[in-house]
Amino acid sequence: MAVHVFLVDENNFQICVQRGLVALPEPSEEKLENTVDGLLSRLFSVREDDYILMYVVGTKELRGLWQADGRPFYDRTPVWQNQCYPFRCKIKCSQYNFENPLKLNDVIDLQNTGKIWSWALRRATGQGTNVMFSVSDEEFRVLLNEFFKINPFSMRKSRILEPYPFHEQNLMEYIHLENGEPHYEYSVMALLNRAFANGEYTDIFGNYTDCLSYVPTSLGREMDILLMFQNPVMQDVTASYDIIEVKKSKFDAKALKQLIDYEAWFLQHKVSRDLNMVRTTAVASSFSDEVKQYVKQREYFENKPIKLLRYEYLAERKQLVLKNAL
Repeated sequence: MAVHVFLVDENNFQICVQRGLVALPEPSEEKLENTVDGLLSRLFSVREDDYILMYVVGTKELRGLWQADGRPFYDRTPVWQNQCYPFRCKIKCSQYNFENPLKLNDVIDLQNTGKIWSWALRRATGQGTNVMFSVSDEEFRVLLNEFFKINPFSMRKSRILEPYPFHEQNLMEYIHLENGEPHYEYSVMALLNRAFANGEYTDIFGNYTDCLSYVPTSLGREMDILLMFQNPVMQDVTASYDIIEVKKSKFDAKALKQLIDYEAWFLQHKVSRDLNMVRTTAVASSFSDEVKQYVKQREYFENKPIKLLRYEYLAERKQLVLKNAL
C-alpha cells in the first residue's frame, strides 16, 4: 500500500482535518498546462485506502494518520478562504490517530542513517519545493514505528467533523493531448502512474508491490519511476527493484546515460552492489539506433539487459500500451 505526504500550512491543515480533504494548488497561468500534468502524475498514484501523512510547513511537523477515501478528483468548489486547491482527494480517519507529531529533525536523523531515502520536501533538481511526494512501504514502517514511540495511546478515536461530499473521478479529463498523443513528458508520466496504481503491466514487469515516482538521488536528478518487488515469504524485505526512465519522444544516448547513472547510483547506495536486485527500463515513443545497438551489446557482453519499451496511446481506452522495441 502506497503512502503519500502532502505539504500544508497550519491554517490549511486545520481545514484539511475538519473537511476530510487534501489538495494541491493550481499552477500559475504562465506554466499552467505542463505543471498541471505534473501534478496529475503525482495524484494518479493515490489509490483508495492508501495512507496519507501531512507535513505542516510552518511548524515543521509530520502529522498522521489518514487514508484516502476514494480516488483523487478536480473540483473548484470553495473550501479554503481566498485560495483554490482544485486537485483534491478525500481522506478518512485511519485506525491510528497520533496526537504527537514527528519533528522534521527526527525525519532528517532517519535520512542520515539511511532508513529514510525517498523523503523529498524539495526537488532533487533544486528547482522548487514539492507539494506532495510518496514514500515506500519500507520507509513507512520506519516512520510508523517512530510515531508509536511517542504516542503510547495511538488508538484514540478521531472523526472528520464536516466530511466533504463525494465527487466523481475526473482527472483524466485534464491530461493534455496534442493530435491525440500525450503532449508533455508529464502527460506520459501521468498515464503510467495511473496504470501502475491500477496494477497494470505485470506481464511486462512482474508482480511489483510498490511504485514511487520522482525519486530523489544525490545526482541532482530524480528517477522517474521506481518499482519495488516484495519478497513474498519475508514481506518486510524488498527482493528487487526496477528503475524506469521515461521520455515523451525519442530515447537517445543522453537519456540512456542518465538511466545507467541511476543504476550505478542505486547499486552503490541502496543494494550494496547486488546486481541481481536492480533492473532497468526505458520507456519512450521511439529509440535511437545508437541506444538499441548499445543495449544489445551490453546484454551480450555483460549479461545486463535493459528493457526498451515503446509506448502507444490508445485514445478510446485512455491508456498507454507498452511494446518491446527490440
